[in-house]
Amino acid sequence: MQLTLKQYKIIKLTIAFVLAFAISQSIVFKNFFIPVILTTIGLLLLIYFKRQVKDIMADERDWATGGRSALLSIQIYSWISVVFMFLFYALSEIDAIYYPIAMTLAFSVCGLMFLYSGIFYFLNKK
Repeated sequence: MQLTLKQYKIIKLTIAFVLAFAISQSIVFKNFFIPVILTTIGLLLLIYFKRQVKDIMADERDWATGGRSALLSIQIYSWISVVFMFLFYALSEIDAIYYPIAMTLAFSVCGLMFLYSGIFYFLNKK
């Protein structure tokens, strides 16, 4: 089965709509295993349908733009999170509830940077 890019986008939108509806209903009914299963099935379906597309999906310029935007997103998130982390850390002297928030932001920035560095190192070796 060959798909055009437009058909693939329609399928992708449909899968996203069905996933959003099913996951929201699962969360309402406090069933947290179904969203994991549905997300996995949705991912596998998208991979399958993406392989069926005969059109060109992206060129080198798209990949370069994506790389630059990912780097900028990580940098902006990191700077904003660090500023708020220090703010919440300072406010933890007034109310202790701010300390876990500050630590969560700190660890999320560290985790994101480690993840980015690992992926960059892996992709750079290829």
